[in-house]
Amino acid sequence: MDWINRLNNIQNKVRFQLHSRKLDDLESVYKLMSEFDKDNSGKLDKYEFQNFLSRIGVFLSSQELRAVYDQYDTNKDEQISYAEFIQLIRTSISEKRLAVVKHAFQFLDRRNNGKLNINELIQLYRAEAHPRVVTRQKSAEQVRDEFINAISKKSLDGQNIIENDFLEYYADVNATLPQEKEEYFVDIVLNTWGITSSIDYVSTERLNDLELILYEKIRQKTSTKNDEGKTLQSAFKYFDLQSRGVIDIHQFKQTLEKFGCVFTDKEIHALFNKYDTTHSGKICYDEFSSIFATLGSQNNANVKPIFDLERQPPTIVLEKIRNEFQKRNLYAFRALGRACTKADNFLNGYLELSEFQWVLKEVEFQLTKTEFNNLFKYFDKNNDGKIYYQNFINLVRGNVSQQVVDSIAQKYSNLQSQGPVSVASIVRNYNSLAVQEIYHTKKCAQELSKEFQDQWQSYVSQPQVSQDQFVDFFVDVFAFSQNEDKFQNYIQKAFP
Repeated sequence: MDWINRLNNIQNKVRFQLHSRKLDDLESVYKLMSEFDKDNSGKLDKYEFQNFLSRIGVFLSSQELRAVYDQYDTNKDEQISYAEFIQLIRTSISEKRLAVVKHAFQFLDRRNNGKLNINELIQLYRAEAHPRVVTRQKSAEQVRDEFINAISKKSLDGQNIIENDFLEYYADVNATLPQEKEEYFVDIVLNTWGITSSIDYVSTERLNDLELILYEKIRQKTSTKNDEGKTLQSAFKYFDLQSRGVIDIHQFKQTLEKFGCVFTDKEIHALFNKYDTTHSGKICYDEFSSIFATLGSQNNANVKPIFDLERQPPTIVLEKIRNEFQKRNLYAFRALGRACTKADNFLNGYLELSEFQWVLKEVEFQLTKTEFNNLFKYFDKNNDGKIYYQNFINLVRGNVSQQVVDSIAQKYSNLQSQGPVSVASIVRNYNSLAVQEIYHTKKCAQELSKEFQDQWQSYVSQPQVSQDQFVDFFVDVFAFSQNEDKFQNYIQKAFP
């Protein structure tokens, strides 16, 4: 037996023994971990490790222990990375278990905001339906107390549980159930949240079947010169009346019906939710179509998928914008930031499609329709028709090293040591001729100083300038130069 299979068997044995001891999460294990691992190193010597296993009720043979030592004592220093061993038991979860946990979270997330209030969650938890209570191995009160204790520790803010916290809790539950208890795990999740399997739950196997049925329907309508992804994309576009690149559940259902797919409402919702990873109520149909393009390419060697499985950064478009700004003037990148701020009517850091179009027009930059759509779609991470424009600005600027940021911050500290940093003090201490290090110009010092002052006065409305504002301003100047050595010479001479 190879070492991977041997370790899998050992992990399953550990889970079986934990389950036999009526452990339904890892809270008692974590408590013992803190007792044994005084320095919180995640390691124990062999003697401590055996005692630790014994205390949690796990007993392994000499051969099994040797296999664990070989895997988790990699540098042969007699120290066992027991925390890795426990973590692997937690996270080695079957697709079926993972799917039912995600389904439960979506079922509970009625507000569709990606988080659950802990107090509401505790009220909804049906301890009396837990298999331990049904079989009279534990009381409902004991199960409820164990749940409250464990789930509360997963919350980062002490008030809410996000999906990752929810998954973390069930990773602990998963660690106490061997492979043979697959249906038992499903019953725990569905029953304690009052989810009736026949009404609400669609299994992973059924979801896979739905995708294959849809693929076959698409294949039948795809010509030999095309691929299934493009056929599906065209169908989605027909119902995407606003050409936003995303569809809601109603448009998704219409598309399925167009291909002759007769699925139940719960199946349609389950399939849609699988790809609505941001819980926005919309999916990007280019990404969805790419899956079927890939399936099609496997069956037709002459056809290459026209989509990528993931959104790729629109590098060419960003480079085009960056090059254009670098040809303009020293403060071209500042103009982009000002335009974004001006278009941000709600002052929340986001721009809608029409506002983003206005920004590009304001800075006198033209893109083709395809270039603009690809650019907006990439930054519209949630498919909600909005982009966080600081991400856009950062990518247009290009890479900025920490050394550059530190140099700018140091100049701010020097100014601050002389008193409050204001626009006036910045302009007063600024050597305008320093721009000659990065910008060839015939303008005199007075003209350059006036330009510099105008930029700051249009940028800051408050009496004092923060370090973040100071750094942000000169990062834009660096984006113009894109030469770290020249910029370092500039910033040193600018504030001698």
